[in-house]
Amino acid sequence: RRLVESGQVETHEVVEVLDRIGDESIRAGQIIHRLRGLVRKQECEMEPCDVGILLGEISPLALADARLNGVALEFAVSPGLPLIQGDGVQIQQVVLNLIRNAFDAMADLPESRRAVEVRATQSKGGEVLIGVTDQGCGIPEGNEDHLFERFFTTKEGGLGLGLAISRSIVTSHGGRIWYSGNPGGGTTFHFTLPVHRGTDDD
Repeated sequence: RRLVESGQVETHEVVEVLDRIGDESIRAGQIIHRLRGLVRKQECEMEPCDVGILLGEISPLALADARLNGVALEFAVSPGLPLIQGDGVQIQQVVLNLIRNAFDAMADLPESRRAVEVRATQSKGGEVLIGVTDQGCGIPEGNEDHLFERFFTTKEGGLGLGLAISRSIVTSHGGRIWYSGNPGGGTTFHFTLPVHRGTDDD
């Protein structure tokens, strides 16, 4: 609206912005639909998924959020990753939640030190491994054993549901989620996803 009111914008630029808004509105609706199904204990919509494509679809939204928070955000996907078996929208929601948590963990740092990396690789066990690394404050001492509990939060005004829902999603996919401290400071949250094994019909 501000662009239009300024009189300094081309029509195609407005259309492009509206298209992006529409795409993200649809994605938000899909996320809510899947999360409602998770709460109701409905089955995930499992299908073969390309992790690179899933991360590529959410990268515009995540990068826009990164710019608003003064964070340098990078995605790195190892070539040749196998397909996973999962619900793509739910997996995207886990990644977005971990990215948002990483931004929050660095809110008190100068912008020059705010950096997040999302990396997808293959684990030694053959699963697809996704990690979200920040340079933030780390996990407060004494909270390590409670992070994934419902309604536990270290954020002022937080609901304490994001990591609990993320764990539920990852577990329902047959994966696991954990975190580790970084040698140079900050935290990496990792989660694994099972590989699509295929059938004779594939």
